[in-house]
Amino acid sequence: MDLFIDWLAVIIIIALGIMIKYLKMSWLIAGYNTSSAEDRRAMSEKGIESFIGNGMFVLAAILAGGNIGKYLGYDFAQTGSWILFTVVLGYVIIRAQKYVPDKTTGESGGKTNSIVLILAVYLLVFAVVAAGIIYGNRESTVAIEGGWIRIGGMYSTRIDFEEVTDIRMEDSIPAIKSRTNGYAFGDTLKGHFLLEDLGKGRLYIHSEKGPFIYIMTSDSYTIVNFDSPDKTKKLFAELSKQWKRLPR
Repeated sequence: MDLFIDWLAVIIIIALGIMIKYLKMSWLIAGYNTSSAEDRRAMSEKGIESFIGNGMFVLAAILAGGNIGKYLGYDFAQTGSWILFTVVLGYVIIRAQKYVPDKTTGESGGKTNSIVLILAVYLLVFAVVAAGIIYGNRESTVAIEGGWIRIGGMYSTRIDFEEVTDIRMEDSIPAIKSRTNGYAFGDTLKGHFLLEDLGKGRLYIHSEKGPFIYIMTSDSYTIVNFDSPDKTKKLFAELSKQWKRLPR
C-alpha cells in the first residue's frame, strides 16, 4: 500500500503531462479556458502545451527520484524531493507567463492575467502540502519527564506512567483497519488509528520494519518506533527501566 501511495502522485503528474503536451488537452491548464479565443490561439502558437507538459515530466521525475532515494536508504530523499518540487513548480509558474499575451487592460487582458492568480494559488497549495509533509515526516520526540512519557511533534501527547499496564517490544504491529484522525505518508504514521485486535490507539511509527514499542494502558495503547532499530531499542530500555521502578 505504501508503495502505491508513494508512486500515485508520480503517475498522476505524468498522465497530466501526456494529456497536455501530446493530447493537446489545453483545458487542463489553469486559466486557459477563461481566456479569449484569440489569447488561447496565441498561447498555443507559442507552445504553452509543450512547456507545461515538459514541466509536468520534470516534476514527476523529481518525486520519482525522491522515492528511489528513500528505497535506497536515504531518509531525507523523499522530503527533499518535495522541497525541490515546490521550487521547480514556482519556476514553471513564473516562466509560463511568457506564453501569456501581454495585455494589461480590457476584458481579455483581465481574463488572461487571471492565469497568474490561479497558478499562484496552485503554488501556495503545493507549498502548504509540502510543508505539511516535511513537518509530518519529522521524527517524533519521546522524553521521560517526571512521571510522564511525553511524545512531541505532530499529534503530541503524554502518558502517565502510573496508567501504564505493560511496556513491551514486538517485531510487528497488527493490520491497520482505518486511520481515524492521523497522518500517513510513506512509512510514517502518526495520530489515531484503528488496529485489528487492538482497537483504537495512537501510532508514532517511522519505519515499517520493527522493532515496535507497545505502551499499553487499561483503555488504549501507544506504539512507537524510529527509523533506527538501535534508537528504538534504547528508548525501550529507558521506558522499561522507569516503569519497573514504580511500586506495584
